[in-house]
Amino acid sequence: MTTMAQRQDSALTKANILDAAEGLFADKGFDATGIMEIAKKAGVPKSLIYYYFESKDEILRELLNRLVKEVIEMKYKAVEDHHPEDTITKAGLLKMFHAGYQFYSERINMFKIIYQESLKKEFIEDFLINTQMSQQESIDYLKNAGMEVDEKELKFGHFFLVALPFMSFMLHKDKWCEMNDFDPEEAREKFIDLMVDITTLVISRSISVK
Repeated sequence: MTTMAQRQDSALTKANILDAAEGLFADKGFDATGIMEIAKKAGVPKSLIYYYFESKDEILRELLNRLVKEVIEMKYKAVEDHHPEDTITKAGLLKMFHAGYQFYSERINMFKIIYQESLKKEFIEDFLINTQMSQQESIDYLKNAGMEVDEKELKFGHFFLVALPFMSFMLHKDKWCEMNDFDPEEAREKFIDLMVDITTLVISRSISVK
């Protein structure tokens, strides 16, 4: 019988493998990273990698799943002390975008991986499925609060006008600021303000309060 301590050790080992793979995929690329390299960085035998994951592709899928779970938790934490209607106001959106910026800054490696792999058919399908899971959580939250939501309009606007520009900014901000002699903190604040304005427009086209 598996004990609580054994389950905790197993979860930590699996997380350690995922962390090692995430760093290598971001730095070297998914295709250029081998299972042996992941095992070496994680400090575990190669056989243990295959104990937890059938393949390198499964590791990548698990990384995406982990990110989506963390995104959903982050969203709920950002709004837990507020009435749902407050989350679609400018003040509420500012709070969520600042929280989101900090959250994604700490997970920039996943943005790098998504960006590098996004032209591969197999990956983009998994990515879109996971993105829609996160979007659906937000939609269900708003609907449960009594709001009328045009799901297609909200999903379209959020993905193409908010999520993709957000990822691009996070990846290219530092180099762009360096080349254009622009203060990174000022760039961040300008971008967040623009994201709030754009999100407000998306909300106005897709959400109404009953």
